[in-house]
Amino acid sequence: MVLSYILITVNPNYESEVANELVRYEQVIDIHLLFGQYDIIAKVKSDSEIALKTFILNKVKKIPNLVSTYTLIVADKNR
Repeated sequence: MVLSYILITVNPNYESEVANELVRYEQVIDIHLLFGQYDIIAKVKSDSEIALKTFILNKVKKIPNLVSTYTLIVADKNR
């Protein structure tokens, strides 16, 4: 299993709309709205790095009003 965090920037005033779309996907474990450079952080689980890539490219990046993503893959899940 691959655990990752996706930092997401959206168009102004669309934070809740994008977050509501993200929580529909079974890969998304947790989600939070943020203050600062990024608007949303999503905790995501995938079966593999290929599955993660497919999820981001085919689902996440196609959400309307999503501007950009920055993905962090967890290196050590035991801590």
